Parts: sequence; C-alpha cells; structure tokens
Amino acid sequence: MTGGPPPAGALAYALSWNVARKSLTIAIVVGCLLSIANQGDVLLSQPFSTRIGVKLFLNFLIPFTVSSVRAVLNRPGRE
Repeated sequence: MTGGPPPAGALAYALSWNVARKSLTIAIVVGCLLSIANQGDVLLSQPFSTRIGVKLFLNFLIPFTVSSVRAVLNRPGRE
C-alpha cells in the first residue's frame, strides 16, 4: 500500500450506483445493530437529543465509509 493520494477515479467508483447501493445496504444493517447495541438503553430511557443523533448518524456513516473504502481498494483493474 502506498502513501500517495488516491487515484482520480476512486471517489467516482466509490459513489457509483453499484458500490454505493451495496455500501448503503451494509450501513443500514450494521448501523441498526450498532445503534441497538450501543444506544438502545439510552433511546429507551432518555429523550432524543443532538448528542444521541450524532452518535446514531456515526453508527451508519462508519460502516458506509469502511465498505466504500474496501470496495475501492478491491475494485477490478486496481494494481
């Protein structure tokens, strides 16, 4: 793995319909599981707040990002 910038097409590939759809599916499943495991008790016992909202957002953003990066790193034609 090199330390240079990603190729110009990496972002376009990550945001292409097929990759984004798969990443979104993974993010929804994993994000729901993480939200229940990490914030379930808080969601049931406290009113919704910005702090909880940010944590929930990150529970979905992180798996989406990880899945997209893995797709870019494993894309066809990458040397």
